[in-house]
Amino acid sequence: MSVNAYTHTPYHTSPLGKAGEVSFVTPTISGGSFAFARVHGDVCLVQVSDDTPASALTTVDVKIFRHEFISIFRLSECRTLHPADIVILETIDDHMTRYEEDSETVFLAKDLMDRLWKMSDPRRVVQARRHQTQRYRQR
Repeated sequence: MSVNAYTHTPYHTSPLGKAGEVSFVTPTISGGSFAFARVHGDVCLVQVSDDTPASALTTVDVKIFRHEFISIFRLSECRTLHPADIVILETIDDHMTRYEEDSETVFLAKDLMDRLWKMSDPRRVVQARRHQTQRYRQR
């Protein structure tokens, strides 16, 4: 039973540069909404900053949480991502989470964990990538 956890080295995309360009300035994120997102191909739990404008053309400030145990997630890193590097799969209602800011720990409801397992299923990931490739070829 494992979830693809996003555990790369803590660096982020420069808001002024190209995707993948390294910058060691950590964004400050105070508050935001939780979501399941695909970050560089891995499904993970993120908190999207309230300060991030709702646009497909701007960088996204997020906190990325790694799966710790059953329904417990801990902060892995804060990053600023290029829009091409993140896809929000599902936003999460606040009543479905418990966030302890002092320990940077998130607890998810059981049915959210079931949905996360389904999103992380390798068969579904392959199908999603195949569909994305077909859409790209149609352009």
